[in-house]
Amino acid sequence: MNMLKGIEEVGALLAGFSLIGLLKIVLSDLALSGDNALVIGASAAGLDKKQRWWAILLGGGGAIVLRILFTVIASFLLGLPLLQAIGGAVLLYIAIKLLMEKGDKTKLPEEQQEELVKEQKKAGKKRNTFANALLTILIADATMSLDNVLAVAGIAEGHIPTLVIGLLISIALLLLGSALISALMSRFPLLLDLASLVLAWTAGGMLVEDRQLGPILTHVPYADFAFPIAAIIVVLIADIFLWRRNANARLAEQTTK
Repeated sequence: MNMLKGIEEVGALLAGFSLIGLLKIVLSDLALSGDNALVIGASAAGLDKKQRWWAILLGGGGAIVLRILFTVIASFLLGLPLLQAIGGAVLLYIAIKLLMEKGDKTKLPEEQQEELVKEQKKAGKKRNTFANALLTILIADATMSLDNVLAVAGIAEGHIPTLVIGLLISIALLLLGSALISALMSRFPLLLDLASLVLAWTAGGMLVEDRQLGPILTHVPYADFAFPIAAIIVVLIADIFLWRRNANARLAEQTTK
């Protein structure tokens, strides 16, 4: 009797399951997650190979939980004032933070970098670096996931199993892409600069799309382009400043030898 009841409950749970709906959720979430893959990969690029995978896996697990939670409370999130504007400001900060971390790693010669890593390992700072990368991944993914949440919530039409399975599949694929991006950025640091510019563009777009701030900003001519470009200029200025600071640090070190 209990077995029959259990079968009936499972049947009721899967009654609204649709392969087409599942496919729509996966494709929609992936299409909207390009920036997410970029920031996850960029945040993990500065870690060693083992820590990089752990950061991506734990960050991805946190992203799954957050997206499911956000989807359930989507109507509440929509009512929060300046949500996307604040998210855009956070994302702009993350774009600059990634450049700062890159500068800290590249301003020393390779031999000294290895020595620094060993010293940090002894001092326990490596754990902090991992925690910072993981926190950056979670904050950035949460910041950029609102459009994903609204899209997949509409497609799922309240059917939670379809939603959860779809998000699990799409985020698994997203993490594979993030791992590839992270490996490439670790090998080619210039890609990190490009990633920061893309994140800056996204941050500027979020300001314009904000429900409260957007209608005010759209009075600015070509607002859809003006604010993303302004965000890119801010990041470029920060990049130039950090490059000059690191160049001066290298020069000062050479003159003291």
